[in-house]
Amino acid sequence: MAAILVLLLAAALPAPAAERCTAPRDLTAASDSFPHATRAVAQKRRLGVLVVGSASTTGSGTSAPDNVYPARLQEALRTLLPGTEVEVTPRGGRGLTAPDLLKVLEQALPEVKPDLVIWQTGTVDAVRGLDPDLFAATLVAGFVKVTEARADLVLIDMQFSRFGRAAMNYGAYREAMQAVAAAAPNGMLFRRYDLMRYWAETGQVDVERAPRAAWPRETDRLHACLGKALAETVVEGMRLSR
Repeated sequence: MAAILVLLLAAALPAPAAERCTAPRDLTAASDSFPHATRAVAQKRRLGVLVVGSASTTGSGTSAPDNVYPARLQEALRTLLPGTEVEVTPRGGRGLTAPDLLKVLEQALPEVKPDLVIWQTGTVDAVRGLDPDLFAATLVAGFVKVTEARADLVLIDMQFSRFGRAAMNYGAYREAMQAVAAAAPNGMLFRRYDLMRYWAETGQVDVERAPRAAWPRETDRLHACLGKALAETVVEGMRLSR
């Protein structure tokens, strides 16, 4: 009963502000331009974003669906792009590997027709110890699909976790994401792992060390911070296209 009351209380509270989540510029700076997204905003005053990912994309741990980072991304983009119709469509689910998400991406691209694709992946693959070379090849295949659909792509790596860092080898998967994003045109890696680690180490957002009763609220804050930082990175990438 107490756990239910905590969740109800967290859901009733206003959405958390993200302004307190600061980070060094090198963790959020856009490393490439987004010409398709820029053209959509300039010519149609519209930006369609497809977010593909596993549990964190679909709301794991947040107190309400509107607090998950794709929803907060949509809110932040609408603020940063006044007069532009912004629609963020999330797809995915818990426990999906990169090959699973590639299938989700292939199905969603003709349905959503996005200008920008955000692909969050890597954690499940690392947990299951799947072949890093297959992981990298899957990312390359995804870039090809997104390019053929005339969209830009942002990869998002895994969440920072002290337990995950100690128990799993993320290195090969993070390196694969960095290499693929660096080699691909109109694409970049959003360094969620490093960003969350910085926030945790500076005491800004740290879900793992928050009291258990505060986990939903702290998770909401984390997603708000991620949505805001990601939106700012996307808009900066669009500016690089001009």
